[in-house]
Formats: sequence, structure tokens, C-alpha cells
Amino acid sequence: MKKSNIAGWKDVFSFTFIQTIKNKAFIISFLITLVLSLVSIPFLNLIKGGGNTEDRISPVKKVYIENKTSLGSMDFKEVKNNKEFSHISFETMEETFEEVSSRIEEKESDSIILSIAEDQAQYSLNFIKSSKGHLEEGDLGPLADEVTKQFQLYKNSALKISDDQLNMINAKVDTLVNLADANGKEIVKEDSSISGSEYSFIYGLLFILLMVNMIASTQIAHSIVTEKSTRVIEYLLTSVKPLAIIVGKILAMLTAVVLQIVSMIVVVFISNKIASSLNPGSGESVLSQYLPENIFGNLNIFNLALSLILIVLGLIFYATLAGLTGATVSKVEEINEALKLFNFTNLIGSYIAIGAAIVLMIGGVNGFIIFSFLFPLSSPYILPGAILIGKASLPIVATSIALQLVFIILLFRFVAKVYETLILHNGNAIKIKDLFKISKTV
Repeated sequence: MKKSNIAGWKDVFSFTFIQTIKNKAFIISFLITLVLSLVSIPFLNLIKGGGNTEDRISPVKKVYIENKTSLGSMDFKEVKNNKEFSHISFETMEETFEEVSSRIEEKESDSIILSIAEDQAQYSLNFIKSSKGHLEEGDLGPLADEVTKQFQLYKNSALKISDDQLNMINAKVDTLVNLADANGKEIVKEDSSISGSEYSFIYGLLFILLMVNMIASTQIAHSIVTEKSTRVIEYLLTSVKPLAIIVGKILAMLTAVVLQIVSMIVVVFISNKIASSLNPGSGESVLSQYLPENIFGNLNIFNLALSLILIVLGLIFYATLAGLTGATVSKVEEINEALKLFNFTNLIGSYIAIGAAIVLMIGGVNGFIIFSFLFPLSSPYILPGAILIGKASLPIVATSIALQLVFIILLFRFVAKVYETLILHNGNAIKIKDLFKISKTV
């Protein structure tokens, strides 16, 4: 690949980038993304039930206690010490269950029945509300938690269980199994598996990268085939080499996508700050509640740079494939059919990455995990997340980056041989075997 073959790519880059960000569809989607990112954390906090609940008054007014146990009387008056429940009246149920439930259903929609049952030393607490009233399941949650705590105290007192005995019953028991060789020397086996939250983080990042990659690559393919079908490409070829066109277009589209991603990340952190300021008593941000605990220990400039390099190289690799795919067809209506193979290739990489994340959670690092870290189709999806949670060593990362660069260079060499023929081709879609024939004849 000669330097003269990509001369003029900067002009193509500037033109494509400016036209992309001026496009109405891009502007609208960009604004929608920013708005959704801004409201994402407060909305997550809202549906999670965040906020300071200590001063939130329970909508429940009265609790009828149906005690069917042998533990004796329970009035739950201690629950009223909590400001949230101080207004609630606890009353032992003297009428039949049917009479009280009927009254709650018809008149006392803000009252509930607490039915305490016993079966072979097993106890159950059931909270029954009106099916027609305004009380929701979430309204009963805080009260149910407080009542359950108080019931445990009543039960321990009735069964004459002391605090020391209770501590002994609830004491944590740790079991440690050590392996030894034939000489009796301990074999140290490190647990390299990941937690559920770490898996969720890797999967979430993988899903975002997959969506970004497919959207950006599809835009590149559509842009190239559109210009081919409208003869714009013929005017470009009078002053710019074919390879410079695809290089400029790929980098312009990826820059626009990266701009969207960075803006989205910045706005998400702003959204997190807003949610934290609206909830000053929580003690931690909403975002930190969903991220793995150890991610901040690995979140440094070096690891972020490595992750970004892998993501960018992966996007360039897939975008080049998409550009090559777009050049193999001559009509816009043929592009979706041509992109099937590209999307299949993309999915192979993402499915390998998903499988690796599952294996990493179940069994830790093994041969398949190392393969997924190094394989150019899957490494851009799985390795950035693995780096940020501290499950990828520097030699593995360096080898993966080197392999990505080698494959990108080989792909660009191949594209340099066939792209000029493809970009001027008008007719039936070119098959994969035809591409290799063209590369041998050029």
C-alpha cells in the first residue's frame, strides 16, 4: 500500500465529517441520545425506588394483626418509633378474617391485614391489601421489612433465645479446601472468575460497542453505495485515489460516532451528578451502585487508553469490511442483502465475546478466554471490559493490539488491490471468490 494511494484522504475526511454532522438525521439522533443520557440516571433512580425514604410517610393507616402462632401476643408498637410508620394503628383482629377483609375491600382501602402463620416451627408473614384501593405492592415493602425485623425480636424473646445464642446460630462458617502435591506442598490455585456485577458490566459494554459498530459500519456501507449509484464517486476519482476515499470516509464516520459516544458518556456522568445532588442522603451515587466494586481500582488513564485503542482498532477493522461490502454492490436496494455476511461476521465476534464472558464468570480464565482476547473479531468486544475489571494482563493486551494492527494492515493491503475495480463496478453484486480473483489480477 503506497502512500500516494491514500493522498487526499484528509479532504475526503473533512468533507464527509462536515456533511455527516450537518445531516438532519444525525443532529436529531444526536440530540435524542443526549436527552436520553441526561434523564437516564434520575429515571433509573426513580424506578429503583431511590431517594431518601426515611421521611417518606407510609400510606398505610391501619394494620389488623391475625396471629395464628403459639408465640403469644404481638402489638408491634415498636414499629411506631419509626417516623415513617408513627401514624399507623396496629390492632389485634377480633373479628373473622372474612369480615375484616370485606371491610377493607369496601371501606378501608388504606388498611391491611397482617396474617402470621406457623407450620412446624416455620413462620410466615402475609400482608393482604385491598384489590381496589390505592395501595401498591411497593407501598408495603418498607413496612413489611420493619414488621419482619420486629417479629424476629418477638420470636427470639418467646423462644428464650439469648443474643449470644443468636450470634452463634447466625455465625458465618467458612470452609477452606487446600490442594497438595505428592510431596505435601500446597498447590495455590488462584480464582480468576468474575462476579455477576462484573459480568453485567462486560455484557453492557459489549452490547453498546456492538450497536455502535453495526450502526457506524452500516452508515459507511450505505454512504459508499449511495455515491456509487449517484455517480458522485466518479467526480471524486478525478482528484482522489479510490483507497483515499474509503480511508477518509471510514475515519470521518468513526469520528462522528466517537463524538456521539464521548458526549453520551459525559452527559451520563452529568446526569449521575444531578441524581446525586437530588438525593444527598444516600451516601453514594446511583451509578456506583450498578458498577462492579473493583472497577474504580482499575479505572486509570493507562487502562482507559488501552481500552480506547482496542475499541478504535476494532471499529476501523469492521468499518473497513463494511466499506468493502458497500463497494461490491451498485444499487442502494442491494446493500441490505450484501450486508448479511458482514452482520454475520460481526455477530460471530460478539457471540464469542458473550460466551467468553459467561465462561469467565463460571470458571475463570482458560484457553477459550485467551483465544477470545486475541481473536480480532471478538477482542474489541470482550477485552476493553476485561481490562477495566482487571482480568486481562498487559502481555495479552499488547499481543491483541499487535494482532489487530497486523489484520488491519493486511485488510488494507487487500482493499488497496481491489477497491479501484470495485468502486467503478456497476452490475451484479460481487461475491467473495470474485474479490480474491480481482486481487490476484491487479
